Amino acid sequence: MMEKLCGICLTFFYVQICLSLASNDEVITEVGKKVCLPCGKETNGDIEWFRNERVLMKYTKGNKYYGPKVEDKNRYSVPSHATNDLTVTNVRTEDSGTYTCQHGGSVFRTVKLFVVQVSIRPSPSLLPSEDLVLELTPSSSSVPGLRVSWEKDGRVKSDDSELKVYNVQLNNSGDYVCRLKMDGGSGLDITRHINIFGFHDSPSIVYTTGTNPVTVPWIFNFNIRSKLLSSDVHVVEGSISYSSQILNQLHMTEGAAGWAAKSHSKDASVTPNDLSVYLLNPKSGDYQMEILLKIGDRMKNLTRKVCVASLTVSDSRSDIILDTQVPLQCRVNCIDTNAKLCWNQRNTSHGICGQQGQSSLDIVTAVNESEAIWTCSVLKGKERLISATVTLAVESDFLVLSNSMLWVAVGVGIVILLLIVVIITLVIARNRRVRRARHRAWLLQNLHQQRKCECKGFAPQRLREKI
Repeated sequence: MMEKLCGICLTFFYVQICLSLASNDEVITEVGKKVCLPCGKETNGDIEWFRNERVLMKYTKGNKYYGPKVEDKNRYSVPSHATNDLTVTNVRTEDSGTYTCQHGGSVFRTVKLFVVQVSIRPSPSLLPSEDLVLELTPSSSSVPGLRVSWEKDGRVKSDDSELKVYNVQLNNSGDYVCRLKMDGGSGLDITRHINIFGFHDSPSIVYTTGTNPVTVPWIFNFNIRSKLLSSDVHVVEGSISYSSQILNQLHMTEGAAGWAAKSHSKDASVTPNDLSVYLLNPKSGDYQMEILLKIGDRMKNLTRKVCVASLTVSDSRSDIILDTQVPLQCRVNCIDTNAKLCWNQRNTSHGICGQQGQSSLDIVTAVNESEAIWTCSVLKGKERLISATVTLAVESDFLVLSNSMLWVAVGVGIVILLLIVVIITLVIARNRRVRRARHRAWLLQNLHQQRKCECKGFAPQRLREKI
């Protein structure tokens, strides 16, 4: 009786050990990777691995054998007989299946291997405005208990096996992570890097004063001017224009893109991604660059406009007097959305600003100084991008033609002037008569003396009468 009880106990104990050893696992991996399928059983070197109930490989008395239909046998190995784990390199989709580790008919471990891959359409390299499709195969529905999510920059983009991004732009470049999680706890992250070639972020507005030289920026996110362009993207043609008039054409030399006029651009060795143009006498308005890029058999024409901004200020009156209301106008042909126009009076803290992105600002100011100087500026935060000044020269209130007192003063002045002329004329006439009377008296006196001497003291009567 005691022997039977001991036999039953030993049998039960053996069954428990076998059940614990013959545990099931689920492993998920990606095409092309290396995976280790656990066995966890130490033997004397004899072990058998089956795939989908067919012999994959086995070790017997130190000799290694493969199944009859096993291809690329060097991809399978058992590095250590201490655990007898199976290593599979360069995993393929057909490697998916159920693997069992056993010896002498006893199954030690069963492992389910799921091999997935991520396909990218049309390619990992794209041009702006193309559509990107990332797809996991096989889909999550064909793998029991598999949960899938797509992330970029730590943010979940999709909870499906497929992720679609329409009309991609430069900010869609980067690493896309496909996170896979099995119910049994096994997980896998698959990362795919996406490149989108095109214009790099650069100012779309440049500010200039008057006709000062300016550089119009056209910068790319790849080395467009290098002789060895990226194997993914190529330049076909390009040009820059102003008001629909082409200013310069892009040309290719040994695979390097550059402008025909070398003086218009920077050194290619220093700035291989820069096709900016230097304008000696710029005009305000939009300058446009068009460039045709090609990836494989796909081509895309890209366009980017850069506005050269100039500021104009003026006052609406030509005659400015003290304590009058004078309208001031400030205009800029283009402005950043986060920039604003501000009027400031020199030597004072008085300032008036408009809304961000507003391209005009009109104010009315009371002139209370002999000379008022106002400056209009484009401010971006605390940075002054451009400014222009208007000077309000104050005229005397009395001299304004519309002032009635001026005409009264003019009338009074004319009357006074006429009186002065009359008085001067009368004085001159009186002085002339006085001089004539004195002259006649002098003549009479001289003649009288002369005759008196000739007549010995007696003047003839007729002489007197003549006189």
